[in-house]
Amino acid sequence: MTIQTNNAQNIGQITSCITKKPNLTGKIKSKLLTTRIKSNTNINNNINFIYVTDSNNASNIKENPLNTKHSELYCTEDISDLNSTFPLFFQNIDKIYIPKKSKRHLEKCIPIEYLRAIDNNTDIAIEKCLILLSNLSSTIYSENKWKELSSRIMDLQTKKGKDNTIIYSKIIKALKYCTNTTDALIQIKTNGLGNETYQEGIVCKSYSLTNTYYNSGLVEYSIKDKDILQKRNEFFYSQLNKAQTNIIANNLIGLYSKIELPTLDDLKIEAKKLVKAKHKTKKGKILTFLNKHNKSYFKDASSRSFVEENIKLFEFLTKRSFLIPIIGDEKSGGRVVDSFTLMPSWIRNQLKIDDEPIVEVDYKALHPNIAMTIYGGSKKYITHEIVANETNYKKEDVKIEHLSFFNKTQRDMRSSILYKYYESSEPQMLNAIVQDKWSSNKKHKITSMKFFAKEVEIMTECIRLLNAEGINVGYVYDALFCKKSDAEKVKSIMDKVVLQCNVYTTAQINY
Repeated sequence: MTIQTNNAQNIGQITSCITKKPNLTGKIKSKLLTTRIKSNTNINNNINFIYVTDSNNASNIKENPLNTKHSELYCTEDISDLNSTFPLFFQNIDKIYIPKKSKRHLEKCIPIEYLRAIDNNTDIAIEKCLILLSNLSSTIYSENKWKELSSRIMDLQTKKGKDNTIIYSKIIKALKYCTNTTDALIQIKTNGLGNETYQEGIVCKSYSLTNTYYNSGLVEYSIKDKDILQKRNEFFYSQLNKAQTNIIANNLIGLYSKIELPTLDDLKIEAKKLVKAKHKTKKGKILTFLNKHNKSYFKDASSRSFVEENIKLFEFLTKRSFLIPIIGDEKSGGRVVDSFTLMPSWIRNQLKIDDEPIVEVDYKALHPNIAMTIYGGSKKYITHEIVANETNYKKEDVKIEHLSFFNKTQRDMRSSILYKYYESSEPQMLNAIVQDKWSSNKKHKITSMKFFAKEVEIMTECIRLLNAEGINVGYVYDALFCKKSDAEKVKSIMDKVVLQCNVYTTAQINY
């Protein structure tokens, strides 16, 4: 289905929701419905952010948060967390997921003066607390329990009408409330000195559910307050409008009606095969069944990715529909996040497009080769194999370390297994990277910002050319997935585009 717009400012008929129903084979398929959208919705008001980092040199946050202006909608260090700040699905705008017993906790355990500081109507105050709390829902199924939450989004979610009074800080105070006999709902990440700190433009404050609620599971909650629903509607439509004007995101919307999801039985069968084969994720974690054990049962739990949690995350991302594709800010280079980028790769590999199995086509060592282009490396082309052969490290270890090496601080780069290789083979390039980190106001994050921007430039052009030939593809940052019959065409275009962008690598089809 192709969605058309008159121009970037005036979007007419667009896809507004997705529903699903089983087909004759028992699989789940999504089907797009078309509706008219409110155009020219504007939520880009001057709302303030708080930035928090673990740096001991950053300024301390006091009881009244320090607000700093920022022009972007999202502030997130980890692009995989992008949608978790304000996850919106294509349907059921009134539904959120909250930790079990959290509503009862707010009703029974929070002092009435805390709630009335949020809203004189305590029912509305509780609902606003649940809205903010729901931002952390996906962490229950994630390997990382911490999420960076944008203060701008929290303000947008919870303020009353057009009143600019900031109340999210009062909500956080209520969610942090605890006694000797009752646990808080949330906690805030602190640095080594125990301080909540911020660093403008680098990282937002990180939150997590307390263990009591992190381990409780989720229940669905229906929002009742009309003001909250109106805000969610406005945000929904503004993000959908934005997606329509972005080549990658618009391509994804065109793909969703063609995607067929695996059943839970399919996933359990596949998981058994992979666990038996001692499958490792792209981050090197061993796929493992919990088998009703707590994660603490495994001494090396941090080195494992658990099947049951992966499947719960899959259900969270697809049960109601798919997430609206969200376009990241400058720090992510404009990377796009949707249900499938956030999905475990072994589950994503079970998708079908137009009833065909999918394959993934990705670039070989894209970011190391982008580093060569941007920072003047002496080599034109580098691979994980080349580095592994010259360092005597395993290719798998080199590949995993390449995911983060260039994005680290100078100190952490020095402790990496790759540092001596680049110090001896690419000293000028390494020095240029270090100098860039030192001189930029973004510090060590400047390299990842540049790499992501170049990556998005490449992938955007690939998708533009593929769409021109009637091919919609899935997107996973530096890789595309497509139906098997389109794989060679996708590879051909990816090979052509990356060279045009002066990055000297090639694409590979992963059958």
